[in-house]
Amino acid sequence: MENIWLPYRYDGRSRGLKSHPYCIYCGVVKNISADKAKPMGYYTNRLARMSITKVQVRLIVKELERIYFDDLYSLTRSDQEKVFSQVVQKYC
Repeated sequence: MENIWLPYRYDGRSRGLKSHPYCIYCGVVKNISADKAKPMGYYTNRLARMSITKVQVRLIVKELERIYFDDLYSLTRSDQEKVFSQVVQKYC
């Protein structure tokens, strides 16, 4: 892992540069914002509380796994929420 200096924002304002770690193999920059991604278990628990069939839950989880939804390194929680909502709407 190496670091790269990138601009960052706080409260909607540009705050200069901050050191961000990134993967030297694939180039993905780590999310260091307060908008941290949640693990897959958080979303499967949300699915369990919904009134949907087991088949729908399985299809949703399979699609989320297929699109690397559990990548806590590069995704933000707001991105996860958008994707989760779209996938759930697709199968429900």
